[in-house]
Amino acid sequence: GQSWLAGFLAGLVTAMVFVPLLSWTDDDQGSVGELSRIGTEDPVTGEKFDKVDNVLLELIIALALREEPGAALQAVLPVLFGQARPASLGGGFATFPFAKLTRLSNQPSVLTNTRAGELLRMLGVREDKVQAVLGRSVKQVQPHCLWSRST
Repeated sequence: GQSWLAGFLAGLVTAMVFVPLLSWTDDDQGSVGELSRIGTEDPVTGEKFDKVDNVLLELIIALALREEPGAALQAVLPVLFGQARPASLGGGFATFPFAKLTRLSNQPSVLTNTRAGELLRMLGVREDKVQAVLGRSVKQVQPHCLWSRST
């Protein structure tokens, strides 16, 4: 079968709008909640936690493609939600916990950014744009999701 990444990239380069689902639960899980661990220090080893995070990777690539001249992608419009509510409380989801965004790292996810750089080069993105991605912190990626490309 086709890898999720190949399918994602094939869809993204032809899409006009990217609509990621971004969540953060009460126990710091969910697509954005998981990002809060990047850059945190392990109390035993002192090493900073990092991983290739697929949600962050998708956001970085989408945001870079959105800025490419002539790109099909015009906007990144996230759907944000918090903790799922039990059916006994009416179901649905809590409001996204925006106050928690301050807990995202000011450091880049080196592993995710490096992989994003590789993929952006493969897609033909200009090197100056790739270099800008490499230094972007986890916290810097999130606000960019709320703006569409100006025309």
